[in-house]
Amino acid sequence: MPAGTPGLISQDGKERDALTDEARTLELFHGLMQLDTVNPPGNEQAAAAYLHRQFSAANIPCEVQELGGGRANFIAHIGSGSPVLELGGHLDVVPCPGEWLHPPLAATEENGRFYGRGACDMKGGVAAMCAAALGLHAEKAPLHGTLRLAFVADEEHANLGMHAYLARYPAADWAVLGEPTDLQVAVAHRGAARFYIDLHGRACHAALPYAGETAVTKAARAVLALDALNTRLGNLRHPVLPGPSLAVTQIKGYEKDNVIPARVRLLTDHRLLPGTTQAQAQRLLEDALLQAGITDFTLESRFFMPGGELAADDGFVQQACAVTGRVLGREQTPRAFGASCEQCFLLQAGARTLVLGPGSLEQAHTTDEYVSRSQILQAVACYRALALGMLNGDEQK
Repeated sequence: MPAGTPGLISQDGKERDALTDEARTLELFHGLMQLDTVNPPGNEQAAAAYLHRQFSAANIPCEVQELGGGRANFIAHIGSGSPVLELGGHLDVVPCPGEWLHPPLAATEENGRFYGRGACDMKGGVAAMCAAALGLHAEKAPLHGTLRLAFVADEEHANLGMHAYLARYPAADWAVLGEPTDLQVAVAHRGAARFYIDLHGRACHAALPYAGETAVTKAARAVLALDALNTRLGNLRHPVLPGPSLAVTQIKGYEKDNVIPARVRLLTDHRLLPGTTQAQAQRLLEDALLQAGITDFTLESRFFMPGGELAADDGFVQQACAVTGRVLGREQTPRAFGASCEQCFLLQAGARTLVLGPGSLEQAHTTDEYVSRSQILQAVACYRALALGMLNGDEQK
């Protein structure tokens, strides 16, 4: 490391000595993993403040964007002017139910793996992005443009942080989300639409279920109709993504042991292809129910996130595949990201956005979630090489 390279600021505010890339990365990772950012309630302010101390110590312009109630985003800039490459993701993590073999709010290493909530989704990615940026700054790497870091609150619930960030900052030219992809370049994700469906009928005594169709039998027919719709949706094809899907995830209707309820509520989860709107998703449900002869129902939207897609032949995608392929020693082919993510919002804002991060999506939200040490360190190398390439005019046209 060059002489005078700043170290990291520990939780007690003391500066550490200059660190190697590996030590810097793991120090950042451990620091983030020890902070409770479980959403709800989130409390991402603690993580944003921790990152602010690290970047301020390196004299990098940065900001904690306060959102209120302990929620916050973190944004930093290295360099200036155009073009702008953004490395970003989220600071919140999901709750930690179940019996854990390792403490969830830590980073316990065992056999080359770090265990803990958010290890792969996505504090490993956040640490790797920060380490790459701090390293480039320490080396005074020649970046022609701006490297922006943007880590937001509330990705795991309602995207409060992303919407606040995009309302304040102009879109980058390119963006990378560090969600777990096993360091494979992902270019598209399905959206998600969740609706409550209320089926209405006449309440009656359980001993007299003969006075016409009840809300319960109507709900049973609705579930079958929606299952048939899911089968039809599965026949749709996309170049990268799996087809859309629809599932009933909740059924509620209890009033009393001996009463057939007047209402049964279903909750549906519809995974959408890019381009499908909320109105179109709602109309699919309505048509499926009406075609099944079900008329007395109401729909209420619970959640909507559109799908997102960057063309596989986009120059940024091709550059990312080439760069990461060289770092990892394997050919990279653009593929899908298996869950919904905030790529869609960045694309809508105008940033050509892909997803690339350490860890497997199969580990996300699980008990004893983990990420490998090797992938976190490889991610640092990937982000570093991509920043040097994109901010030196190397995008493949």
